[in-house]
Amino acid sequence: MNSPVAKVPPRLQSQARLLLEYIEREELRPGDRLNSERELAKKLGISRSSLREAIQVLQTQGRLVVKHGIGVFLLEDQEGEQLRNSLRAAHHTIEELFQMREILEAPAVEWAAERRSEEQLQGIKRAAQALQEAVNQDPIDFDKVRLLDMNFHLTIVKSAQNQFLNQTLGTLQEIMYRSMDNTLKLPGRIDASEHEHGVILEAIERRDPITARLTIIQHIHNARDAWIQYLKQVEA
Repeated sequence: MNSPVAKVPPRLQSQARLLLEYIEREELRPGDRLNSERELAKKLGISRSSLREAIQVLQTQGRLVVKHGIGVFLLEDQEGEQLRNSLRAAHHTIEELFQMREILEAPAVEWAAERRSEEQLQGIKRAAQALQEAVNQDPIDFDKVRLLDMNFHLTIVKSAQNQFLNQTLGTLQEIMYRSMDNTLKLPGRIDASEHEHGVILEAIERRDPITARLTIIQHIHNARDAWIQYLKQVEA
């Protein structure tokens, strides 16, 4: 259990190491449940937000699993290895998924900025607000955030008023669902993603298709880079 915590910022590395040392000291075994967030933060001498970040780091490395409404558990060794193997095999497929997102979403957000109605703009704003409210929940339900994140993007695509894109919504939904898996759990990624969403929404509101297109491309590239970072952490 004392393997190094690699490829994360020093502050998060220190927090994750504190948690690993606690697990080792308490002689917890795979399948064991950790103490409540409040108790654990107090024992480690860190804030609850810092503890959540440490849990996210270890979760992306395949060491912990968060079961919402139940607790945080040490991942079974076999489950962790299966996770790492499946992610290695998925690397090229994921790269292709992000390429497809860029192909479909870049023109969609550009057209949405040019063609959206006032009603459609309000729909995008409502989708953004629902996502922001989910992000602000404590603890964060990442499955809910992923679905609302996906809904924000799909609402924009629908506002592009393009018949072909509407016919590909089912495919795009599947692509988004897979490409968003796990990346939002990386420390700092949700905040960065929400900032990018805000820039995209502002560009659509002021009918600025160039900024909208450039920002969605950067947003997708950043999500892809987060996925690569996640894979490296799991493989470490």
